[in-house]
Amino acid sequence: YIQLTGRANYQAFANYIKDPRVMEGVDYVSQHYPFSSAGFWWDANQMNQLCDQNPTVAQVTKRVNGGYNGLEDREMYYKRAVKVI
Repeated sequence: YIQLTGRANYQAFANYIKDPRVMEGVDYVSQHYPFSSAGFWWDANQMNQLCDQNPTVAQVTKRVNGGYNGLEDREMYYKRAVKVI
């Protein structure tokens, strides 16, 4: 699942589920809302719309990370996965 990062994302999720304890951070969220927080992020960042357009690994990386850190590794793993699927 996708871990929330950044105070704004935590606040948006806390507001969405109406649980101010989300602002306690990653330990609280990972214990109580690991998949809900990931789904919230996925929806809030319109990942379905992006994935429906058959994006490149670079486009997904940019959306998820805000940059291209680790892109070469992701592309390598994607190529491996495509071979097995």
